[in-house]
Amino acid sequence: MKGINLSTYLENSAMAHPNKVALVFDDVAWTFAKINEQTNAVANGLVNLGLEKGDRVVLFLPNCTEFFFWYFGILKMGGVVTPLNVMLKERELDYLINDCSPAVIVTSRDLAAEPLKIFTKNCAGVRRMVIIGGDKAENILNYENWVNRQSTDFDSVSVQKDDLAAILYTSGTTGLPKGVMLTHTNLWVNGRHCADWAETTYKDISVAALPLFHSYALTHVLAEIWMEGGTVVWISRFEPSACLKAMAKYRATAFHGVATIYYALINHPQVDEYADNIHLRYCVTGAAVTPEPILRAWNEKFTALSEGYGTTEAGPVVFMNPLSGKGIQKAGSCGVPLVPEIQVAAVDENDMPVKSGEVGELVVRGPNVMKGYWRKPEDTAITLANGWLHTGDLVYFDPDGYCFVKDRKKDMIITGGFNIYPKEVEDLLYSHPAVAEAQVVGIPDDIKGEKAVACITLKPGKSATEEEIIAYCRNNAAVYKAPRKVVFFNGLPKTATGKLEKMTLRGLLDKSSNSALSTPT
Repeated sequence: MKGINLSTYLENSAMAHPNKVALVFDDVAWTFAKINEQTNAVANGLVNLGLEKGDRVVLFLPNCTEFFFWYFGILKMGGVVTPLNVMLKERELDYLINDCSPAVIVTSRDLAAEPLKIFTKNCAGVRRMVIIGGDKAENILNYENWVNRQSTDFDSVSVQKDDLAAILYTSGTTGLPKGVMLTHTNLWVNGRHCADWAETTYKDISVAALPLFHSYALTHVLAEIWMEGGTVVWISRFEPSACLKAMAKYRATAFHGVATIYYALINHPQVDEYADNIHLRYCVTGAAVTPEPILRAWNEKFTALSEGYGTTEAGPVVFMNPLSGKGIQKAGSCGVPLVPEIQVAAVDENDMPVKSGEVGELVVRGPNVMKGYWRKPEDTAITLANGWLHTGDLVYFDPDGYCFVKDRKKDMIITGGFNIYPKEVEDLLYSHPAVAEAQVVGIPDDIKGEKAVACITLKPGKSATEEEIIAYCRNNAAVYKAPRKVVFFNGLPKTATGKLEKMTLRGLLDKSSNSALSTPT
């Protein structure tokens, strides 16, 4: 069955509103026509490099205007966009790049050091590397020189319903990252659903500072706004003053953020002054549960926050609280299904629905649900068992159908909107020469939602400080994955079979007394 190329929503807006400002990036404005031309140049350049439909292209880019050109250019020529977290280090990138085997890696001069290490190994079959602002070398292209030689005319290629548009990596319970395969249809319908939920029009202007490699940014902001010809104002790096200033200056009607962003904004010393000049129609928060004090403080100064729930495997948006004035917004709840086409349930261990108010695993079914995991058929079969996406999140539904997330079956920690998978950090800790045993658990944090705590025992005769352990993690993994605290134990709690056990650990950390903890000598 024929599908819709995801990039056509940009083409449609460029046709309907060519001279309308589509993007303001760090105060530089771009019209839909200009963005579409740059996108076409990228698409032509990739075809001229010999790329074909289905080839993967890795984007290791910061928030920058070029990200938009590459994202839609890859989609237009039928390639598969694979955006990676720019905080990843060589060790993490090595696995991901070898897993997806991209034809091209795209990066910027200031971020090139890490992916260059992988490219020079020549073990992933990468044909070319394109560096924005970089120097030309063997099989390495300077983006500016390369793109300026390309034609700016290109029509999006035809795609089938199940053709891949993107592979977005997310870690699993084993700590090994999985490539979530999202089709053009998955991303198109979820973007369309978001636009319908938000009642978006070409008059809407949204301010955001979210990382562009994240599915939240790509669907719940970009597709939601551009499908209707609206404007996005993107801040390259989150800074409270810049966001507040942009909302006032550009007369924003919408804002998209996460709990940590909202916390920073409401605690800005001039927030009341800015609030007098900001008139938002709606605000979105997601990626992690927003503490009620932050919701309450924001709602007192601005438009009520609509909290939602998403998972990359669902494109990502599943639930949203209604828009302000359109229905009841329940604190602590992620809302109701975005649209009727998204079906949800809470099920028991036998995949049988539980009663209202009872906790079960959240399962999802709908046109937004992923095709599967890249090159992981067994994981795909488990996660998509019986035709439902098994999220691993434990939830309950109230009598009104509102969803409340209680815990994560996958043992994941969410800090500031980023996912931390304990096993991955534990594996890194075990590579430290002084560590004998390690467990990583999440504890509540009013600002970040949760913070990771490393609980370790040391090898006999070895010593290490909290600062040394944290520095070791920061030097070998993305900074956000490093534990914020390290607690040393004489021995970690274990089950009867000798398996390390986290429930007791969490209880120990919750206690105000540190009597169960020991300090290394």
